[in-house]
Parts: sequence; C-alpha cells; structure tokens
Amino acid sequence: MLRREALLSLLLLGSPLSSLAAQEVPSPASCGAGASCAGRLVFFGTLGNEIRAARFNPATGRLSDLGIVAQLERPTWLVGGMDAGTLYAVSETGNDGRSEATVHSFAVDPATGHLSERNAVGSGGGGATHLALDPASRTLFVANFGTGHVSALPVEEDGHLGAAASRQQDRGTGPKPRQHSAHAHGVTVAPGGRFLLVPDLGADRVFVYRFDPATRALTPHDPPWETVEAGSGPRHLVFFPDGHFAFLDSELTGEVTVFRWDGGLGRLHRVETRSTYAAGTEGDRSAAEIASSADGRFLYVSNRRAADEIVVFRVDAASGALSEVQRLGSGGTSPWSFTLAPGGHWMLVANVESGSVEVLRVDPVTGRLESSGNRLVVPKPTNVTFLPG
Repeated sequence: MLRREALLSLLLLGSPLSSLAAQEVPSPASCGAGASCAGRLVFFGTLGNEIRAARFNPATGRLSDLGIVAQLERPTWLVGGMDAGTLYAVSETGNDGRSEATVHSFAVDPATGHLSERNAVGSGGGGATHLALDPASRTLFVANFGTGHVSALPVEEDGHLGAAASRQQDRGTGPKPRQHSAHAHGVTVAPGGRFLLVPDLGADRVFVYRFDPATRALTPHDPPWETVEAGSGPRHLVFFPDGHFAFLDSELTGEVTVFRWDGGLGRLHRVETRSTYAAGTEGDRSAAEIASSADGRFLYVSNRRAADEIVVFRVDAASGALSEVQRLGSGGTSPWSFTLAPGGHWMLVANVESGSVEVLRVDPVTGRLESSGNRLVVPKPTNVTFLPG
C-alpha cells in the first residue's frame, strides 16, 4: 500500500516520473520494531534515475542503507532546505540546449527518508547541475551547465519552489573542445548575500552577479567576471569561513586558485594558482569537488582520472596560501563529489564509476584523512547531502 500510494502521489503532481510509471517506487526501510534509527539521514544524488538514502552513525562512521527514496531523471545534485524536512534536487536534463531542466522540492519523511515531491519548476536553462541555497533571502540558485544560464528561484514558506524570479546567461568560450560555449558549473553565495559567484567551465571565467535580496534580481557586476587561465575550466568555488578568501578548483587542468575577496567592491584578487596533482603525474587531469573545513584551516579537493584521490591542503590564515598536507586514495574510482559530515570528523566520498560511497575519518587537528573501512554500495553516486539539524 505504501509503495502504491507513493507512486500515485508522484504521478498526480505531474512528476517527470510519468515515463517510469511502469516501475514501482521501492518502499524504504522504516523505523519500526527491530529497525535501527540511530544516526542522521544522508542522501545521494546519482547519474541514474533515483535518489538514494542512508542513516549515518557519527560515532562509528557506519552507513545503513535505506535504498531508493525517490525516482527522478539524473538527480545529480541535491541540497538540504532550511530545515530537516526539505530536500531540493536538480533533474539534469537538457544539456543539449534543446529543453529546460527542472528543480524539485521534496518533503522528507524523518522515519524512512522517503521523499514526497511537493512541486517542480523550470531551472531557467538546460542541464541544471548545481544548487546553492540562501536562507536569508529564501532563494535557491541554479547553475545550468548546458546553456550557461544562472537563475534565482523563490523558496516559499512551506518549502515549495516558485518560478524563476531572475535569470542571467554567462558568455564566453575557451580553447578546449568542451569549451565551445559557456557552461555554468557552480553557484556560490558570497558572504553577506549581495553577490553570486559562478564558475564557468566553458568561458574560463568566474562570473560575478549582484543580487538584490528584496526582489531576487540578478544583474551583472562591474566588472562582470574574473578571468582564469585559458583552458582551465572552472568548476566549483568555496569561501573561507570568515569570507576573506575564495578557493576555486578548475576541472580541465586539475588546479586550485586562491583569491582574496573584497566584499565591499565585489572583486576577486588572485593570490596563487597551483596544481592539485603530484609532480610527474601523467594522464588526463580532472579536479572535481572542493570544500573547506569549518574552521578554515584546511582545504580538500578531489581528483579523478590520472589519480583517484582526495588532496588535503593547509590554509595560511593571513595570506590564503596553500601547503600540501596529504593525498589519499578515494577508496574507489572517480570521486565526483564529497562532503564533510556535521561535526567535521568524517568525510563521505561519492565514487561514481566504482558505484560506492566511501567513509573517511578526519582528524580535525591535523586535517589528515584515513580510511574507516566503511563503505556503501550506491550506483553512480554524484552527490552527498546531509539535512540541517
């Protein structure tokens, strides 16, 4: 009964699952008698047609599989809402530029992790690939890789999404085959909420847009971008916790660039660019995810192809300069993304080609990582998301 009602509710809401109507939405494990409900819910975006979930035990690092909790075409990126009852997901379609992708709002069942779709709206472009939530303005930002568009979606009080309130399009090209047009790959809200920064893989630029929280309007800043090395392919950007520095990883060259951020003027000033790969590494390079420790002392970057690894850097608090601490195998193949679990003692790595999520232990004093021996089979994982709480 639970499975039939879950599928019926998705179909009545006009979900893109209509093409999958012959499939039955699996019933996730529930917190009934004899079932363990210890730990936090964690969700996994995938390259398939499903969002999966698990419970994470912060004492042991163990993941308990909850299986498929929603079916959706290419839910490659997820982000938690403003409370533990909401999850947002892209459906990364339209990368050919011929159709608009969608962004979905889900209500979370805290007992089972099951997701019930509230609504879906257009992403403002093709190939929605990354999300960033600004709780202060109740806005969800979307990067559309396929068409280079960036959009701002209103978040209603009940978690529903509104149609795009504002939309802009990156412009530019680069020298490599994947850079024939702009490809917005990430969206990052600058500290203070007045600017949105957009790394663009196709244009070799980090676009800077002014943001009006009252109207949710995005407008190009002056100057409208910061240029990086030709052919580098910017992917994701994160800020130092105090907002003084920003760190950018470039997918096509496997590099990380440190910027000093002027929040008053909305300007990035380059400090240094360095490779994330060990000297002498041969083969194609592909940096993927980047994240800062909560205290800003350490920066983490994942590498793919030539090496499947997580690289740890120490951050100089005065200059932002990086010094290498460690490089450790990701525990699988092609670490597409990772996240630091709440509390900062664990890292969960999504190894997309090996179909696994690896749990690494984090030493918060030294920043170093080590394998915990905990691993969960997840087909084609691309994203790991904890809910707030």
